Amino acid sequence: MEQIAFINQSFIGLMQLSGLFLIAYFILLWMMFRGVSNAHIYGVNTFGKVLHTVISLCVVSFVSGTYSFIASLLNNWALSLSESGEELNGSLQNFVDVTGATQYISPGLIPADPVGIVFILAILVGLIGGMWTAPGPKE
Repeated sequence: MEQIAFINQSFIGLMQLSGLFLIAYFILLWMMFRGVSNAHIYGVNTFGKVLHTVISLCVVSFVSGTYSFIASLLNNWALSLSESGEELNGSLQNFVDVTGATQYISPGLIPADPVGIVFILAILVGLIGGMWTAPGPKE
């Protein structure tokens, strides 16, 4: 039981860290979409559009990396529980079964599931496409 307690404590710490990352990326996304709104209201020059595009790519890569990190964290935790050699209670066993983890995975910049890929691409198109369709500066 000591091994499961250690696995759970490390999982809780990593989930708290992931929660902080999620809060950070919601704030970053809000700021970036607010920039798109302001560009449509007040107009923006080409330098502003290029700068916004570069920052958008950085923010989206951060979002995608966090999304992928959380998915790999859940997979690896389930696999650690199943390989602990101890009997799991009903909810832990159900979690391991539903996750279907068969090997440890490393996080990357591209999410493993198709819905995650569509989500990240939609954010990217919304940020970059929204900025480049904004009008020029208003006098």
